[in-house]
Amino acid sequence: MNRKELIKKISAETGFKKKSCRNAVETAFDLISQELIKGNEVNIEEFGKFFPKNRGVEIFNDGSFVAINPPSVKIEFDSLIRNQRGIV
Repeated sequence: MNRKELIKKISAETGFKKKSCRNAVETAFDLISQELIKGNEVNIEEFGKFFPKNRGVEIFNDGSFVAINPPSVKIEFDSLIRNQRGIV
């Protein structure tokens, strides 16, 4: 499901106009993104947790080529539903 489909389904389920649903979804995603950029976890009860995970420098050397990837932050999601069902 993509963002557009999510907005359409929320509109159908709630009876709210798509524009209102789009604003709510965009605001929610913006707020989640802002917290992750700050390095904070976002825990949504009964759904799951988004959290930043720092990655160090990666160096690849095959003898003829060296690639260096700088440190980065990867966003991970830990699904509460998946954990309750024992799915890894």
